[in-house]
Amino acid sequence: MASKKTVTADNLKGLGVDRLAGILLALADEDAGIKRRLRLELAAGKGGAVVGAEVAKRLTALHGARSFVDWQKRPAFVKDLDLQRSLIVDRVADSDPALALDLMWRFLELAKPVFERVDDSTGSVGDVFRTACNDLGTLASKAEANPAALADRVFTALSSNDYGVYDRLVEVVLPALGSTGVDRLKSRLTEALAARADRGGERDWRATALRRALQDIADWVGDVNAYIALIPEPDRHRSQVAAEMARRLLAAGRAAEALAALEAAKPHRRPARGGAIDDLELLGYRGGDGEWETAYIDTLDALGHRERAQACRWAVFEERLSVERLRAYLKALPDFDDVVAEDKAMAHARAFPHVLTALHFFHEWPNPAEAAELILARPTEIDGNAYYLLDPAARWLEGRYPLAATLLRRAMIEDTLDGAKSSRYKHAARHMLECLAVAPTIGDFRSFESHDAFTARLRAAHGRKAGFWSRYAEIAGSKP
Repeated sequence: MASKKTVTADNLKGLGVDRLAGILLALADEDAGIKRRLRLELAAGKGGAVVGAEVAKRLTALHGARSFVDWQKRPAFVKDLDLQRSLIVDRVADSDPALALDLMWRFLELAKPVFERVDDSTGSVGDVFRTACNDLGTLASKAEANPAALADRVFTALSSNDYGVYDRLVEVVLPALGSTGVDRLKSRLTEALAARADRGGERDWRATALRRALQDIADWVGDVNAYIALIPEPDRHRSQVAAEMARRLLAAGRAAEALAALEAAKPHRRPARGGAIDDLELLGYRGGDGEWETAYIDTLDALGHRERAQACRWAVFEERLSVERLRAYLKALPDFDDVVAEDKAMAHARAFPHVLTALHFFHEWPNPAEAAELILARPTEIDGNAYYLLDPAARWLEGRYPLAATLLRRAMIEDTLDGAKSSRYKHAARHMLECLAVAPTIGDFRSFESHDAFTARLRAAHGRKAGFWSRYAEIAGSKP
């Protein structure tokens, strides 16, 4: 049961209405945000129109404000901004959808003046506006907005999308536009795109935004050819763009065209193996072309090229120990063949040149026994700086394989102390205590140091790092 001093709804009710009202009034005198919230809650009891009027006043004030909002004031500002958005959606829309739609347009028009005076290094302000853009689609449908007027307003918004707030606008309002509104918006977008002058190869971001909006319409009406026609020829040779084309062609039952689009944009392959270029080499790229790769394999499957698809999955697994590709490869094999193939895959992972990649693979698979053997066989290759992998892996292994977990923790401890990384001393001290805790469960340290020997070596090498040893003593509850 919660303490009577804990701030809970039940405990606050116990204070009584008069006492709570007095506390809120005192807080409101000290905090303008609380006062605004109370005013809005009072207005809510009088209906959506009254709340809408209060929101409109606040939007006007926000639009006219000029003071800079730094990182310290940003959380309160974001909270106030999102409150206005949620009031429009949750309070005004129920009683007056048309008013709510108009207020949301006004809210989104705040983006430019707000971004010009707010430090949005965390992206939290942008998130509020992007959420509002999504809300706009729902409100437009609920208000049964005039299709032509809505199309014109959408076009105007897209024409001033300097901060990316309206990136998904067309996608979310399409259901509310109907065929009449879609045709009008498409016509206006097409005219605007045609009016963009050729910049001689220089990227025209306005034109790109117009094309993206027209592609959203093409997707909505299921016109694959229109979608592809909007892609400039040079862009069709980019792997990600080709993957997007292929996905749509596959959905339309045009797998052969999908394969042609993908092969025209194949990623850079590794040096040839001495023979003709095959599907395995086609996947030997450097970098992240996962979307292209997935589309390529799916296209091979759609065309009935099962062996080629399987060869590609295995090639990708061999190259970077992809858990996703190996699972798909094994799933496509007959019974019993998958057992043999999995054993082969585990052996390949054990011998993989990059031990951390192999450890990550065994962690994700998961195969703790293989992970432990990998650590015990290749301890000197473990980079203790990779705490983001080693720490969770150690926790995962410590129950059944405490020696392997200890070696991972020792690697992190030594990396911290060797590099005098004082900001990590508290974590290294925790790892030391974790090593101490599991040491009695390790029956045989094999050729590795016992915990006492390891601790003695650390003291000899890093005895002057008082910051670490004091942290360790504090956690362990002992003297340094």
